[in-house]
Amino acid sequence: MENSIYIVDEKDEVWDIGETSGMCGMFSSKPNIGPNEVSALLSGKALVDLSDGEYIHWIQLIPDAIKTAKLQQ
Repeated sequence: MENSIYIVDEKDEVWDIGETSGMCGMFSSKPNIGPNEVSALLSGKALVDLSDGEYIHWIQLIPDAIKTAKLQQ
């Protein structure tokens, strides 16, 4: 994918992604996006993940993803 975001079913699948071969660890894998965050994403807003203390991770749905999600409701 052009933005390096991958879909996984289980935590251990992270290590099957080629780009993780040189990485040494992973942050918490517990669910961390609740109803307020989902609502924000579906309205077109972005989430900013600062959990690693070093990098700002911008998370935002593209318009087609918002459309798809709203069709599935």
